[in-house]
Parts: sequence; structure tokens; C-alpha cells
Amino acid sequence: MRKIVAMLLLPLAFLLLCATDVRAEGNALYIDTTYDCDGRGGTYEGGYVPAVESGQARFVLPLRAQDSAITSITVTPEISTEASSPFAYGNYQFTVYASAPGPEDPNRDHLFVISLNLPLKAERINGTYPVTFQVRYTDSTGAQQSQAFPVYVTISDGTDPNAPQPSEAPAGLLSIDGAHLYAGMDKPYADGYMPRVENGSAFIVLPLVGVTYDGRVTVTVDLGATADSPFLYGNYSQTATPQGWGSLYLFSFEIPLAHDRYNGSYPVTLRAEYLNARGAQTQQSFTVYVTITDGKTPPDPNAVEKVEAEKPELFISQCAIAPETVGGNETFTVDVTIENIGNIRARSVKLSWASSEPGILPVETANAQLLENIAAGESAHASFAMKTTKDVLAGSQPFTVTLDYVDLYGGTYSTAREFLVHITQPVELSYDAISVPKEITAGETLSLPANVFNIGKAPLRNVSVSVSGAGLFPTSTVFLGDIAPGEAGYGQMEVFIGMLSMTEGYTESYGQTHGLYTITYYDDADTEYTAETTFTLEIKQPVIETDTQPEENQSPVIQWWAAVLVGLAVIAILVSVIVVSRFIRAMKMQ
Repeated sequence: MRKIVAMLLLPLAFLLLCATDVRAEGNALYIDTTYDCDGRGGTYEGGYVPAVESGQARFVLPLRAQDSAITSITVTPEISTEASSPFAYGNYQFTVYASAPGPEDPNRDHLFVISLNLPLKAERINGTYPVTFQVRYTDSTGAQQSQAFPVYVTISDGTDPNAPQPSEAPAGLLSIDGAHLYAGMDKPYADGYMPRVENGSAFIVLPLVGVTYDGRVTVTVDLGATADSPFLYGNYSQTATPQGWGSLYLFSFEIPLAHDRYNGSYPVTLRAEYLNARGAQTQQSFTVYVTITDGKTPPDPNAVEKVEAEKPELFISQCAIAPETVGGNETFTVDVTIENIGNIRARSVKLSWASSEPGILPVETANAQLLENIAAGESAHASFAMKTTKDVLAGSQPFTVTLDYVDLYGGTYSTAREFLVHITQPVELSYDAISVPKEITAGETLSLPANVFNIGKAPLRNVSVSVSGAGLFPTSTVFLGDIAPGEAGYGQMEVFIGMLSMTEGYTESYGQTHGLYTITYYDDADTEYTAETTFTLEIKQPVIETDTQPEENQSPVIQWWAAVLVGLAVIAILVSVIVVSRFIRAMKMQ
């Protein structure tokens, strides 16, 4: 009997020893290579590859446990944090519980099916990328074990790394690449790009091209006012480095949307901050519009809840302005609908209109009109005209509509509503003239004023001043920012005078050069304008001074012997004259 028991215990001890070895090595889990991962016969034995669709990579990893004591595992996917990684970084740790063997294979090990939908970046680049699933569990001995299972996914719906190079950006500033299509875009900007809205988020792609000083551009999203906004507010900011050809900065933002959002088109401002090619701090704004079509119908802004009242109560429920946008020295018409939401008739109704803002005036001398009595629950319509002066300020300017009325018993009432009319004005500026010398020596520094004055009625946006020309090297571009109407921006520009040959395309070192003084600015519609002044100056070669210099206007030196000869000649002439005179006198006396 003891021999039989010993023979039975010997194989059991061997199995326990093997199990202990496996657990000690932390290899109690293994991949079930015959499991159907995608419902279409895709197995690891047959070369299963995770599917990529709807902006996600769908991973399925079936694991079997040799240790029956393992009932749950903790899974932590490890993904690369590099900018080239296609995966949206986040904490994706989760727990998977064992599925008991089915009746068809009761002797098989417990099954753990790991399933993960990993979000992908909108600006992903095509290629093959690994995701390592770190699995932790507790074996039958109570020891903590860990195993790693790498799975590779192939991205083919992103940006082709061999895509054509985008166009060059304008000198000094970045610009949107409107010609090319990037991941997450349905059409290029030049063809009317609109951000995608899907799965409860808005996806905005901003491709910027240009040259920066340190190869870094930071873009921050400004979602505007919070009232009735469809966006969930947060800190949406990204810093990008050049991609591919070295001048492309690609940004992609996912903005979550509110569940109770309203349909409409909403502006989103993308503010870029960077050091330009000369190292000057530069700011730019780019506006894109997100169109919401899967939300609720927006409420009527003029609608109010009607309440019962023991008096007449007039309310301006609608106001239509034509045209919607007005310039200076123009007329616009206002049509209003007046409702009596009270329960008795409004009598002697007077409608008047005015504006507290200078530049918006009634067309007629009289700015009021009398209306018919308005019974309870009824409405009336009225229209009047207003005009703008040439000096009206641009923007949304208010005007007020007032209703004065009485009731049957002599009670007096007054109500007023303020409305806005959108005014547009051209941007205008002036600036201090620059004065440069006719000649200047290479190596010197030239100071130029950068004083800009807004003489128009619309704000100047992102005003900057720059100088270019052969041999002219400004230390930086002067950025004055926004300048309101009637105000000024002041600055000073330092220009180093170099040699002409320091500029590409010039072989001579000194001579005449032509400079261009440029003021760049934008209006509220982000239209770019420039004001330019040309100037000419002569770049002279530096003069090296020495201790000895030749004397100017030196008098000629007469040798002493020449002076003696001249004296002797004069004496000889005098003696000859005296002798001849005496000889002539003697002849006459004879």
C-alpha cells in the first residue's frame, strides 16, 4: 500500500515542481494563438494584426493561464511618448478577469481576453508601431509576477512621410499651408477646409509653414465667450517642432463638445507664439469656424416667456436690421415687432430711438412715432431709419429703442431694449517719416523710428515694423501689437550696417544700397496690409587712421645755391647798365 501511495505522490510532486519553476520565472501566461480575435478567423497563429478604424487602433490579446490560481490580471499598455508616436497618450490601465473553460474544452487553462480601443492622434504618420502590454498578477504562491506581450499595429490612414513639401512661408511670419491635405482633413484650406465634428468632439488641424529662430511654435486655442458655447473649456495648447522638410509645424486639436450644444457656426481663434527667423518674439492669430449640426436648435434670442399681468406690458420681440453690416456715411433700416404680453390694452404708444454712441444718428429730425393701441395678446410692427457718420467707430455699436405707453386708468409705462449694429470701417494709419544719411560707414548702427498712428476708425491688429535691404541687418522686428483708433504705438529699430557682400547675390562690398521700410498690419477680418517706404544710402569703407599723415598744401622749397645765382645775375645786370651809360656820356662830350 505504501508503495502505491508513493508512486502516486511522485508524479504529483514532479508537477508541483514544474509549476513552481514556471511561476518563479513569471511565465504562467501565454498567448492563445488559435483564438479568433476579430470574429473573422483572425488568429495570432494566422498573423492577426490589430484593426485601425474611426480614429482608433483595436487590440485583442487572448492569454491563457497555466496557474489556475490566477483569476484576474492587471494590464498596463505601454506606448511611446515621442512626438512621432501615433497614439494619444493617456492612462489606459485596467483589470481583466478569467473566463472559465467552456464545455468543449474543460481541461484547458483559464482564458483572459484583453481588449483595448486605443485613440490615435489626428496628425499620425504612416508606419508600424509597437504597443507593449505589461501584465501583472498574483500566482498560487502569493508572489507578484509580471509579463510583457508586445503587439504591433500598422497605421496606413495617416500622413505619408514622403508627401510633397509644402510651399514656403512668407518672410518673417508663419502662414497656413492651404495647398496640401493632412491627416484629419477632408480638404485643404485653399478648397474650404472645415473642422470635423464627430464622436462628441471637434477636430481642428492647423498646418503652419515658415522659418523660426529655434524651431519651436506654440499654439493656444481661444474658444471665445463661455455663454452658449458648444465647447468644453480647458487648457488646449500644443508646442510643435518642424516635420519632414523642416518648415512644417502641424497642430491637431481635439476639442470635446458639450452634450447640450446648439447648432451653429462658432469661431475658434488659434494663437501662435514663436521667435521669428531673427529671434524676435512674434504672435499671430488664425481663426477657423466649427460648424455644429448634431446639436439642438438654438433658442430665439428675442423670445421671452409670456406671463399674465394686470397691466399692459409691451415687449420688442423681434428686431431686423438691413443691411446687417454698415459702413461709414451709410443708412440702415430697423424693423421691430412689438407684442403686448400683458392682459389689458396699451394706449398712446410712442416708439422712439437713439444711440449713446457718437456716429449713429436718426435719419429724420424727429426720432419718434406714434403707434396704434395694442390690445392684449396682439402685436404691431414699426420701422425707422438710422444713419452713420464718417467718424463712426468700427465694431458692434449699440442703439436703443424705447416704448412709452399708458393704460386705461392713466398709468404710465416705459420700456427700452438695446440692439447692436455691426459697423465696418477701413483701417488707416500714418507713421513718422524716417531720415537716413546719404553716406554711412560699414560697421555703424542706424537708428530708425517705429512710431505708428491709427488715424482710422477701426483697430489695427498685430502691427509690426521691419527693414530689409542689401547690407542692412535689423537687430529685430519691432512688434507694436494692436493699436486702437486714435491711439499710437511707439518703438525704435536698430539697423546694423554691414557690407553689401554679406547679402546673398551681391559681390561688391561697398556702394549704394536700397532699403525697404515696411509696416505690416491686419484688420478685424485678418486681412493683411502693408505700408512701405524706400530709401537709398551709400555704404562707405571704414577709414583706418594712422599716427603720421602727410602735410597738406606744403610750400615748395628753394635751394640756397639757386638764390645765390639769382642775386649774382641781378648784380651783373646793374653793373652792365652803369658801364654802358658812362660810355655813352663820354662819347657825347667828345
